[in-house]
Amino acid sequence: MSKLTRNGAILDYQVTGEGPVLILIPGANGTGNIFQQAVQFLKHKFTVVTFDRRGYGQSKLTEPLPDEVTDTNSRYRLKTDAGDVAALAKLVSPNARVDIMGTSSGAIVAMETLQDHPEIVNQITFHEPPINSFMPSAKKDQADNEKIVETAFNKSIVAGMQLFGQIMNISPLDAKAMNSRPAVVNSDSDDPAVAGTKHWFKYEVRQYTSSPMDIEGFKKSRDRIHLLNGTDSVGSYPQKVNQFLANYLQLPIYDIPGGHLGYAQKPEGFATTLEAILL
Repeated sequence: MSKLTRNGAILDYQVTGEGPVLILIPGANGTGNIFQQAVQFLKHKFTVVTFDRRGYGQSKLTEPLPDEVTDTNSRYRLKTDAGDVAALAKLVSPNARVDIMGTSSGAIVAMETLQDHPEIVNQITFHEPPINSFMPSAKKDQADNEKIVETAFNKSIVAGMQLFGQIMNISPLDAKAMNSRPAVVNSDSDDPAVAGTKHWFKYEVRQYTSSPMDIEGFKKSRDRIHLLNGTDSVGSYPQKVNQFLANYLQLPIYDIPGGHLGYAQKPEGFATTLEAILL
């Protein structure tokens, strides 16, 4: 693993393979190792960059977060995440634009990256983003996310994750994977993964999903945007978000093997489908 020093954090990242640069952005898990199986099928055609987002895994914060980050309207962490992606892109590929794929919360980071740093983007792929800011049901969706966070901290992480699954209408395949993770089941332990899950509930569930996005501005980049929905997560809220974007931007949605966690559930199919879209 390599290190990149940034304002407020030291990012842990890994580069694998040869070919055009492809940066993979993790979601709620926050760590790049969730892609490790898919990388094995991508590395023959891409230089794949995986990383731990700041505050997760081995990417350590070097200074305290500002007080504003707990506020529902704070965009500090999302913007710093997007800045981190841009910094990685410029480090690994100083002379060429890069391809980016973000999943779940990571897809929201990808959106912010396109919005704030379009100059680094060659192609960008949004896999099931749970953002609600531009959805017709935004007010209700944001109230639901408030309930999820309250449940996680007033009852338990397990209860919060279960409510998240119900509200997002996730598939049984995804629910089983999410609710059986050690970071959820052993939420009273001092495991770093547990800290990461709490980090996600506290700083992302409300803040990232409600962040404003200039989707009208995305029309200028529509030839660079790809939308991915899992074949095993049909009907989930994140899929409805991509359906909204597809209609608004007049883009197709590509079916990709697996559910919301398809890169881990069906890594070969996920990777080969992504490869076919990008190359």
